[in-house]
Amino acid sequence: MQKYNSIISGISEEASNGNLPIDPELINLLGLLEKINPCDQNYIFHLDSLIISYSLELNILNFINTFPIRLKVRIIGFPISICEKGYFGSQENIETIIKTMKGLKIVLNADSGFKKAGRTLSTFIFFNRFSSFDDYLQNMRSSYRRRMTKAIKKGEAIQVSALNRRDFCQKHYDLYLSVMKRTNNPLETLALEFFTQYDSELYEFIDKNSHQLLGFIQVKQMKEELYFLFCGFHKEENEHYDLYYNMLLKIIKLGIERKVKVIHFGQTSEESKLKIGCKEVEKYLFIHHSNSFINMILQSLVIGFSYKPYKVPHHVFKDEKNDSRRQV
Repeated sequence: MQKYNSIISGISEEASNGNLPIDPELINLLGLLEKINPCDQNYIFHLDSLIISYSLELNILNFINTFPIRLKVRIIGFPISICEKGYFGSQENIETIIKTMKGLKIVLNADSGFKKAGRTLSTFIFFNRFSSFDDYLQNMRSSYRRRMTKAIKKGEAIQVSALNRRDFCQKHYDLYLSVMKRTNNPLETLALEFFTQYDSELYEFIDKNSHQLLGFIQVKQMKEELYFLFCGFHKEENEHYDLYYNMLLKIIKLGIERKVKVIHFGQTSEESKLKIGCKEVEKYLFIHHSNSFINMILQSLVIGFSYKPYKVPHHVFKDEKNDSRRQV
């Protein structure tokens, strides 16, 4: 642990000196993950570039419905299920470094630019341009506004309160585990300690009458951007309270009230996030093996490994003419 504390400190120093384009909040997150989610993390510095990787046994056919092929691979990314890429610096330099690493490597959540890259799960971003939550609703096309109004009506039975992270306990964690069990493409499951130790905001959703805990959300603000990290709820509670939409709308309200520029809603649940007004931002995966023959085969098949995107366009706001995809 002392070794990695030194490495994290080195990353922080390089970033402070302007030599690495990584947000200090992400460096703090890396330090915490060293403690609570050790998974053979490795960090490579070269010139102005940084590569973050970890070891994981992964089904490399994750995005197609066929028999699983599980292999131990080195994932280039954060050792936590967020949509952040795990490399910083010159794209050309990054690709050169990856090709010198031994074994099988998979770059997740990459931006475009890698040769022979496939698709991974898209991320969904809300670009805030609204003066108030009511302004947001009034700018929606009528069919989408009706759907949100219906959810808000059901949400009147819910009390939403800020939760001190020290009060996050097993009953909250069990709700997170319930979501993880329903996830089609899981990578890693975090320990309860992540929620009690990470400097983020937690909100719990409780039935006003029965005082039953229904769910929670975890968000993190970084400068003028708000990130939806994790949530927890049981599937059987969702329909009665329209719980998931009410969670998403709570995050929209927070973002608009704070006048953030964007809200990062993460990956999965494409339809729900598009219907609240998010834009889809495509993400990519890049596979490389140090054995040239194996690498040739893998890269020729990478399209078959790729995520099959949600295909229904949603024109949520009255002034929108383009589809729901956006490149950033």
